[in-house]
Amino acid sequence: MILAEMNSPDIDALPRDIVVIVPFASCEQHSTHLPVFTDSMIAGEVVRRVHERCPDDVLVLPVMWLGYSQHHIRYPGTLSASSETHLAIMLEIISCMVNHGFKKILIINSHGGNSGNISVLLQRLMQRFGDTGAQFFSRSAWADGSKLDEIRELGGGGSGHSGETETSMVLAMRPDLVKTDRLDADGEREGMRVAGLNSYYRFDQRTRHGGVGDPRPASAEKGERMLDASADDIAAQIPQIRSLQPFETK
Repeated sequence: MILAEMNSPDIDALPRDIVVIVPFASCEQHSTHLPVFTDSMIAGEVVRRVHERCPDDVLVLPVMWLGYSQHHIRYPGTLSASSETHLAIMLEIISCMVNHGFKKILIINSHGGNSGNISVLLQRLMQRFGDTGAQFFSRSAWADGSKLDEIRELGGGGSGHSGETETSMVLAMRPDLVKTDRLDADGEREGMRVAGLNSYYRFDQRTRHGGVGDPRPASAEKGERMLDASADDIAAQIPQIRSLQPFETK
């Protein structure tokens, strides 16, 4: 079921154990060759394919394209919420669905910058709805890395941000939006990390032109296989989520 295409009475008639898919993405720079809407395009296409595989078991919400992208903000075209606003938006979207009585929420994230807030989001949802019987899950929009590595020429190291994986997927969806004459291997600048310590840098500090990985081996054929693998991975979890029983509360 696609929420945006339905009317309110028909949504109300849905079983409340249907899996509500909430895609979170971004609108941000993707190096010099991919459109700023790359993450949102990928999220939308993956969940569309999930819906094709199990239409009666999922209710797919529109892609939330405003993400946390402050680390990309120096690049024109990047649109970002603050961390506080981003967390609040995600919480309110999901709260609406829980307040409508839906019990199983699956967050699909296609942007790495959202991950920190999604971890906090799950904590907040537990605090707010822990006694309602609602269950919350999150995962990446991508298939398991080992499955993608069967398709990728460069493995995980060639993907990153705007690398082989994302470039292949956009080539499969909208090849007219990929500037193939600008494909260039970018990556982390040396001297930015200390082993064993976490840090957070803007992409203009980390890279030459906003990419991490190598897009040059990308192809539409690989992208099609990656999109299908990702949709297959998620669709296989839908019946497992739907069959889960809620925890008993004391």
